[in-house]
Amino acid sequence: MGVEVHDPRWLTAVPGAELVVALDEVGPHAADGHRVTVLIDLVPGNVSLLRGLASEAVGEGARKVRVRPHGVDRVDLVYAAVELGRVAEDDAVEVQFDVTSAALLRADPAAFVRADPLVVKADGTVVPICAGLERYALGALGSFDSLVAAWDPEPVRDLCRVALTRALADTGPLVSWYEHLIRTADEMRASC
Repeated sequence: MGVEVHDPRWLTAVPGAELVVALDEVGPHAADGHRVTVLIDLVPGNVSLLRGLASEAVGEGARKVRVRPHGVDRVDLVYAAVELGRVAEDDAVEVQFDVTSAALLRADPAAFVRADPLVVKADGTVVPICAGLERYALGALGSFDSLVAAWDPEPVRDLCRVALTRALADTGPLVSWYEHLIRTADEMRASC
C-alpha cells in the first residue's frame, strides 16, 4: 500500500513513504537529502505557468512532479497533459498528473474503487486516497500499523463507487478523479 507524507517528521514513522511538499518547500527538503515530490495545485490562473513551475521544482531538487487540478476546464486539462509530457521528457523526471481518461474509468471501474494510497497530513492525520477526505480519516498517526489494522476501508470504497458513477457521466477525455472524490465526499456529508 502506498503512503505519502506531507511533513518529513513522519518519514521515520512510515518507512518508504513518499515525501510530498509544495513548491516553496522543495529546495530545503531536497538539501536535507530527502527524495521529494512536489505537489502543484493546477487552477485556472496558473495553467499557462505549469511548465515553468514544474521545471523550477526540478531545478530545486524535486525527483517527481505531481499536479492536482482544481476547477480546471477540459481544454486546460488537455493542455496541461501535453505540457507535463514535455516536462517529463525535457527534465527526465517522473510526472504524476492527477487525472485519468474517461475511457479507463469505463474499461476498468474496479481499479477506482479502492482505499489507497494513505496520506499522512502535516498534522499527523491519516486519510485515504487524498487530502479532502478527512471525514474518512483513520485517525492520528501514532503506530501506523495498528492504525491501519483497526481501520475499515469499506466506507471509502462506497464513496469511490458513488464518485465513479458521477465521473463516468463526465463527457471530457480526461477526468479529475480526486476532484470527483472530494466533491462527492462533501456532498455526501451535506446529505447526512
